[in-house]
Amino acid sequence: MDNTKRVAVFIDNSNVFHYIYDIRKSDRSWVCLYNPLILGQKLAGNRNLVYVGFYCVRPPSYLLGGNPEERRRHNITQKYYGEIEKLPNVSIKFGDLKGTKGQLQEKNLDTQLATDMVTMAALDKYDVAILVSNDGDYKSAIENTKLFNKKIENLFFRGSLSMAIDGKCDIKRRARRSFFVKSDSLDGI
Repeated sequence: MDNTKRVAVFIDNSNVFHYIYDIRKSDRSWVCLYNPLILGQKLAGNRNLVYVGFYCVRPPSYLLGGNPEERRRHNITQKYYGEIEKLPNVSIKFGDLKGTKGQLQEKNLDTQLATDMVTMAALDKYDVAILVSNDGDYKSAIENTKLFNKKIENLFFRGSLSMAIDGKCDIKRRARRSFFVKSDSLDGI
């Protein structure tokens, strides 16, 4: 691979978390609280990693008033995001949760990721975008990014590649457990 290629990695963490959470039901060796910088480095390989965007939502505040397990989950998630904010070359972006308990929906998460991918392509901030998501909602972002002559790679989870984006990406790779590493800075959580 050409190490002069600039790579930007766009991680839809909500999408990733749900797939890993499901995989962990049968294989506990997968890590939910992974280091996005290490993931980006593994995906970039010997190319120049210029950006890692980590798109997520804060845990719902009602967990703080819940049972001890819910409070623990809230605190762990907050600490995890705090550790990610300290990572070099990683930009954490938060979407919003709207709705009521049991019917929450993420808002402005996919929009932020898609907007960043296209805007950064237009500003010539990278040569290759790696989308870490199985979400077909990114079809338009991929198509618009390609208008700026950028290559698109997609990291997907086995059995869940979105047909909407399957033929749109230049390279598709299946997620591997070895890509999702808990780093030393995240050991306390």
